[in-house]
Amino acid sequence: MRFLYILPLLTVSFWLIGCSSLSVSYDYDTQTDFKQLKTYNWLEFPRDTKVSEFNRARFITAVENTLEKKGFIQHSSSPDFVIATHFGKKSKVDITNWGYSYAPHKTYTGYGYRYPSNFAYVQNYGVQNNLSVYEYEEGTLILDFVDTKSRKLLWRATAKAIINPASTPERQTAKINNAVEKILEGFPPSKID
Repeated sequence: MRFLYILPLLTVSFWLIGCSSLSVSYDYDTQTDFKQLKTYNWLEFPRDTKVSEFNRARFITAVENTLEKKGFIQHSSSPDFVIATHFGKKSKVDITNWGYSYAPHKTYTGYGYRYPSNFAYVQNYGVQNNLSVYEYEEGTLILDFVDTKSRKLLWRATAKAIINPASTPERQTAKINNAVEKILEGFPPSKID
């Protein structure tokens, strides 16, 4: 019987972990002619960034590969724009109220096997509160592209997802590659005339 109360919590937990979908939003300077941008370089990562060296290397490689596919070239001496990254994470709690159920509680009374004369069925109703609590960490990545001459922000992507590391280095690399491709889908922005 206790299993029935735990089941909704487990279901929600596995659903959230499995879905850990990435949400991405963009903003950019509408006056910038992004067709003029050809080269880029990286700004130094903040020292307090709490990202493993392996994942940082995977992320850099994924960004560089994706930008290369889009025709951009890394140029250390005179890039058109530089890339700044900001990582953060925070603990969150998701509470789901499944509502109240008025489930019947069945009680059997009687003795022996002399059915039906000595066997009675009594049904009453009780209130059950079905709350599921799921604690998780949400990660946020902000990717800024900054003009090297004016030092103005040209383009920003903000990505959020539930932190759920993959089981192997290969899967973690694939996961980061897929996330970076989704993040950079909106760069360069296509203007609507």
